[in-house]
Amino acid sequence: MMTVRVSALLFLLLSPAVLRAADEIKVPFNFRWGDSATLVEETVVKTQASVVDRRTANGRKVLVVEGHPDPRLKRSLFYFDNDALGEIELQYGDPTWDISRLNGVFEQTRRNLDKKYGTSRNIARQRGSEEGIFQTVVGYQWTQPYTSLRLFLYSADQGPQSYRVLSYHYRGF
Repeated sequence: MMTVRVSALLFLLLSPAVLRAADEIKVPFNFRWGDSATLVEETVVKTQASVVDRRTANGRKVLVVEGHPDPRLKRSLFYFDNDALGEIELQYGDPTWDISRLNGVFEQTRRNLDKKYGTSRNIARQRGSEEGIFQTVVGYQWTQPYTSLRLFLYSADQGPQSYRVLSYHYRGF
């Protein structure tokens, strides 16, 4: 009888951690997949950010937004298929981040997202040099029924010049 009680107690104590469902990946800025480009642009203007470019890439309309209140959020790209929001890319960076600091921020962000959305899957890990530019790309993905999230670290160094960005790619299904 004591074994049954101990087993039941262990089950009750451990089951919330084991059975805890991953949080839902939400669309950034309280948008919804399928929102129109007009609605997104009107909302962006209300936040005092600016649409700095409108273009077409791979048959999709893209709004490029800068001037977000968070100074580390350098740029947001909103992708539309047939005037329906289908993807958002958020590009973060800080000029004070060297490669070591960026790696630390990236790993901490990945661990936080793993806790929130479940275990990620590595989808990219490349390092190499091309035309004197040393590049690093590392990426992880979380997938749920209606949304996926990819987290990328990108670094490019050429002598004293460097470009570093941490980007989130949200995509609706």
